Amino acid sequence: MKTKLQKNLAKIAPSVHIVTIWSHDPDCLDIRKDCDGFEDADPEDWQAWQSEIQVSTILNGELVSESAYLGGTWEKAGDLPEYSNPEISGYEPQMTAEALEGLLKIVPGAGSQLETEIQAAIAHIQSAE
Repeated sequence: MKTKLQKNLAKIAPSVHIVTIWSHDPDCLDIRKDCDGFEDADPEDWQAWQSEIQVSTILNGELVSESAYLGGTWEKAGDLPEYSNPEISGYEPQMTAEALEGLLKIVPGAGSQLETEIQAAIAHIQSAE
């Protein structure tokens, strides 16, 4: 599922694929220990997730990607964060900009169309903050 930000950035940087990938976070074992204010929570009611914003493009015939990660995103057990928390608790813009900045470092050629698209996407995120 594409977020609103990802849909907007697809128009600005059509050569860049942006996706959120969710996986279970094995480093977070008990919400009562990991989160303030959840001392009375039943850990069976919660699931820890790691979120990844991955940005990819084709460069000289090769797929290149950069990512930004956030672990310890707790969701109610049974909820899919793709639907219950698509904006990654408000961190999506920051994570997306971080991944795009990483991709920009590996894109050669000042002024190339791809570089221009990535810069415009970063500027769009920064202007919305």
